[in-house]
Amino acid sequence: MEMTKKMKMAAVGAAAVAVVGGGVFAYTRLAGGDPKETVIQAFENVYTEGQTDPMEELFGLSEFAKARVSASQNSGLMLKLDSCSEPAVNTYAGSGLRIDAKNDVENNKVSANMGIIYNGMDLVNLDLYYGDNTVMAAVPELSPKVFTLDFGEGLEERLKNSPMLGSALEQSGVDASVMAEYMELLAEQARQTQEGQATSFDLKALMKRYREGCKAEDDFKAALTVEKGEKASFTIDGKEQACRGYEVTVSKEAMINFLRTSSDFFLQDEVLKKDFLKRLELSVKLSQLAGAQMEGQDFPTAQEMQEQTYEEARTEIDGMIAFLDSSLNDVSMTVYVDKEGCLASVKGTTSFNSTGSEAEPVQLQFGCELKGGAYPTQNMSAQAVLENGAASVQIEAVKEGAYDGKELTSGFELSIENQGEIAEKWDITLDSSYNSEGGGFDVQAAAAQDGMELLGFSAQGVVDELEKGKNIHLTLDSLDVSAMGDTGNAVLSGEYYIRPLTEEVVPLEGDTMDVLAAGEEEWNSVLMEVLFSFISLSGQMDTGN
Repeated sequence: MEMTKKMKMAAVGAAAVAVVGGGVFAYTRLAGGDPKETVIQAFENVYTEGQTDPMEELFGLSEFAKARVSASQNSGLMLKLDSCSEPAVNTYAGSGLRIDAKNDVENNKVSANMGIIYNGMDLVNLDLYYGDNTVMAAVPELSPKVFTLDFGEGLEERLKNSPMLGSALEQSGVDASVMAEYMELLAEQARQTQEGQATSFDLKALMKRYREGCKAEDDFKAALTVEKGEKASFTIDGKEQACRGYEVTVSKEAMINFLRTSSDFFLQDEVLKKDFLKRLELSVKLSQLAGAQMEGQDFPTAQEMQEQTYEEARTEIDGMIAFLDSSLNDVSMTVYVDKEGCLASVKGTTSFNSTGSEAEPVQLQFGCELKGGAYPTQNMSAQAVLENGAASVQIEAVKEGAYDGKELTSGFELSIENQGEIAEKWDITLDSSYNSEGGGFDVQAAAAQDGMELLGFSAQGVVDELEKGKNIHLTLDSLDVSAMGDTGNAVLSGEYYIRPLTEEVVPLEGDTMDVLAAGEEEWNSVLMEVLFSFISLSGQMDTGN
């Protein structure tokens, strides 16, 4: 419908405005006293380095993230079903999944155990190990064999000479050298990931290069129009405060130039290109294997795939910017700043041109108030209204919270209401609390349409072990998931932990079997073992033993 198309167009335009405003104000550093500098500095002060971060203070999340790639750790997760409103599912109460993983960074070894729980006991276990270029796997309940695969030197020859896999590759037309390169690349990427050396997308580094090497922000700042406005009072940190007002105009031309200059930078950033190219290498090898039976098929190189992808991205971005150029209009905002130079409120309006010659433009009104707390955005509210004739979309969000160094509470409410041909209202709520003295936590979430709860979620438990950034153990007493009110629900429980590694990661014990060297007779013997063991396990499940 025409209205739907208009709203989609308006949403794209609103996103562009958010990108422009957020990108500039979040990464610009200015100091001074004129109106333009004051306004931009106020936006920059919303998120400052060193401001209170309750989750960081309570749990040391950044240290956990660093330790994940630099320190040897033991981590695990267990979830099991306690009850379910569906009788057929409830028969599996006491069943679930358990995972325990060990990562020895110093010796480049990892191991994992994944167990399927049935009636409170392990039913089947999958044991994995990697070290010294060798992968080992075992399922003790199905077979006593420990299956091994050596990724070391000579892999191509072992693939060619394999009694089972070698002939299978030949019949499929797969080049053993390509398969070997693919497997070696997988092993190398796994090793780099385990050692914390794998290439990953570094947003902070990218934005630093952007700030230092792109003129988009400087040009945008120069194009802003800022004038002093009327004063107004707002409640910040529970107190009424007088704030200075500023009238700000962001021209369409400035937004379009910002988007064009920024997109040019990101598409030309060499570090980003190298990261992307490295990620494509695995896809290229996989494509070569998947298309092995297609005679005469020419496969693009990773470099060719990158160039094609970037060219397609350039075409899409140019098209989107051209669309925005034809639909965006200037944005007018009233910005209020408190006596400390911090942002207190933003109210603004703009419009988006419709594609039809007789169509009315879509009007957008938006606003946001920062009410302070332990950090500037702990308590805040935001609103946006999109209108097109008799149709409208109203969006409201409220965030509330408190933190005293020991107890953290937070609440979030989001409502989206459509008026017009389709009238409906969606509500999403999220409330949580945590007390560091007892370790207890409570999380509640729900999604509803027109007052009817579609999905509900609640979790209660306790953090019973905690050493910030190093060791945490969380006991999940209850995880209750419900659908369509009380129509259906399931209750689970479990635990989660991360702790320093205290034991050596060792190869799996048992009768080893080289999966490449094994012949047909050995594989048939294993298949028979697995079949009889599976029948035995099925019998245990049927009898409940």
